[in-house]
Amino acid sequence: MIKHCTAILLLVLLGVSPSLYAQQAPGWLEQVAAQKRQQPEAMLALLQQHQHELPQLSRPQQAQWYYLQAVLFDALGRHQQQQQAAEQGLALVAADNDIIKVKLLYELGFAREMQTDYPGALQHYLDGMTLATALENEKYILLGQINHAAILSIQNNDQQALALLKDTYQRAQQLNDNEVLAEVTAELGLLYSALGYDEEAIELLNSALQQYQRLDWPKNQITVLYNLARTYSYLQRYELSLQTYNQMLQKSQQLQDNVNLYHAYLGLAIASINADRGEAALSYIDKAEQYLPLLQSSAHLATHYYEKALILKKLDQVSPAIQQVLLAEQSLNKDGLREDVASRLAIWHLKAQLLAAQGEYQKAYHQLYDFVADYQDMRNKENELAFEQIRAAFEHERQQQQTLLLEQDNELKALRLQQAERGSQLQLVWLTIFAGSTLVLLILLLWQLARRKTKHMAPGADKPGQTG
Repeated sequence: MIKHCTAILLLVLLGVSPSLYAQQAPGWLEQVAAQKRQQPEAMLALLQQHQHELPQLSRPQQAQWYYLQAVLFDALGRHQQQQQAAEQGLALVAADNDIIKVKLLYELGFAREMQTDYPGALQHYLDGMTLATALENEKYILLGQINHAAILSIQNNDQQALALLKDTYQRAQQLNDNEVLAEVTAELGLLYSALGYDEEAIELLNSALQQYQRLDWPKNQITVLYNLARTYSYLQRYELSLQTYNQMLQKSQQLQDNVNLYHAYLGLAIASINADRGEAALSYIDKAEQYLPLLQSSAHLATHYYEKALILKKLDQVSPAIQQVLLAEQSLNKDGLREDVASRLAIWHLKAQLLAAQGEYQKAYHQLYDFVADYQDMRNKENELAFEQIRAAFEHERQQQQTLLLEQDNELKALRLQQAERGSQLQLVWLTIFAGSTLVLLILLLWQLARRKTKHMAPGADKPGQTG
């Protein structure tokens, strides 16, 4: 007891709160927080090594533990586990309004985004942004905007996404936060590439790569290299694309990053087939397939089988290509991916081509008929959404005009009221002047009457004058 009191007294003398001392995070938790971007595999192992200490931590530290776990699962492409960790962390801080809650909401949103639940992801991002705004935390407002822009881009609202990212980029420069600036530069480069601004995209992606190198975030560097390689491939600069994919492959091998090894081999396969190197493409995609079981996403599976089918089709291996298309269809029917219309249409179109190549024209016709029907339905929904956006814009403009007219009417009423008040004040002034003048005249009149009366009452005033 005496030792405990002495320790508290010493902390007070040093200007340190005993409560803060009691809540100080253990060294291993601080180490994970500091090195989560550099060594995600090692830090996840360290975190799990101390999992038995979790009940002994304070509630905020437990929330931090789950947040770090979610970040590490994200870095390793384990998005289902990322979602579970984020949900467990949010359950701890459900009643709190703190920045750790914002971080967990963003992690949960990203986990849902990677599992193609875009409405759910957007809602988590918006919830996080609302809380970050309430907390007046500019950094996490901007990170939320980056996430929001990514969803807008996925939903083909590219112009809205671009406007949001440009605003974020300007504010990030003013904030002078290197992490946010790197993130928004990378996202803006990716969007520019999707919009066809290829040279601007390459410039931004190279800038993001340099920024991530300064931050020492190797996983992010790999992602940027992947996007750079894809952009070069779109521009038919296949040698540059293959070189960049090889850089990505080397970095992934150095980090023993199996998820990005998959993406590097897949990228090399796609770039090779585009460069008319079919056998190399098939070799690369077979290597990628070794890492496929590590991906926790049916969307990745569908994409893989589709890309492999394209390679086999180009090599005139029609029957194996159809098998891959069927696998892509099966993957698309899992995890709620039926709503991924664009992927389904791409698969059906390829399937119709392959069936026709096999001479099964009736099946090809029916498949193409389904393709056209779904494509028309998608276009109708897009047109409906576009018309709804136009209606919303007109309604917004109408409300703005009504608000403007109301403001003008209020200003006119206020002006009339001011004029009425001025008229009343002027009347009061003239009334005061009139009353004052009347009072002065009355006083003068009374004074004259009093003077005359005094004069008539003076001695001898009414007698005739005497002569001597």
